[in-house]
Amino acid sequence: MPIYEFRCEHCGERFEKLCLTSRDERETRCPRCGSSRVKREFSTFACTLGGGGLGFGSCGSGGTGFGFG
Repeated sequence: MPIYEFRCEHCGERFEKLCLTSRDERETRCPRCGSSRVKREFSTFACTLGGGGLGFGSCGSGGTGFGFG
């Protein structure tokens, strides 16, 4: 889902918003003060790997778990 982080240039509030279209992003207003002067922030994301890690210890003897060893 395209959830973006924004910061209000007027009051400094940081908030998240689901933006399905570019129009949603253009029409974003600060939930605290109502200002339309908001900037999209660079944000990080999290992911999980199935199987509990990078494959170390889950392969047979001599393998690396990455398919090249």
